[in-house]
Amino acid sequence: MIDPYALAEAGKWDDKSLEEWFLFGICVAGKGARQTAEKLDRFLHEPPLTGYIAEVMGEMRPFEFINLLIKYHGLAHRLRRFKMGQYTRINKAFRGMVKINPRTVTLEELEAIHGVGPKTARMLLLYTRPNLEVVPLDTHILKWLKAHGYDAPKSTPSAGKKYRDLERCFIEEAKRRGLTARQFDMEVWSTYAL
Repeated sequence: MIDPYALAEAGKWDDKSLEEWFLFGICVAGKGARQTAEKLDRFLHEPPLTGYIAEVMGEMRPFEFINLLIKYHGLAHRLRRFKMGQYTRINKAFRGMVKINPRTVTLEELEAIHGVGPKTARMLLLYTRPNLEVVPLDTHILKWLKAHGYDAPKSTPSAGKKYRDLERCFIEEAKRRGLTARQFDMEVWSTYAL
């Protein structure tokens, strides 16, 4: 299961955990991280059958499993069975996500997937690509920016100039403190999530 509270420790991703992280990023939008991680774990790993079929399913990587559900028209049913919420958005986003390679996907390719916005795309890459300087502008980051004199809105702006300008300001603030964007993101998140 993805541990959303151990992100700072993340470094080396095997294929299964990387794919699960990307699916988690889609599902967690607007929801609690721990509960979402638990639901996704059940969605991906709780077999509908027993015996050999269950054993084979348990060995599949998450994207392989999603592709199997798509092939046999079971994705929508399974999303509802495990109460994943936002069914239409997640269904479309999963279908787009399984077409990419999580190790090489670009920010622009992620944002082109239906249901993946700038915040989700950046969160996915920030914690899997240690040298990439991007920032998911969540409410914690926006509060911090506002408290430090920046003209930041209360909710995440859509992709575009405003998003990029605020992201750049946060990255510059991180550099002034001798931190990477990832380190500063975790520091601010930890402070404001209390």
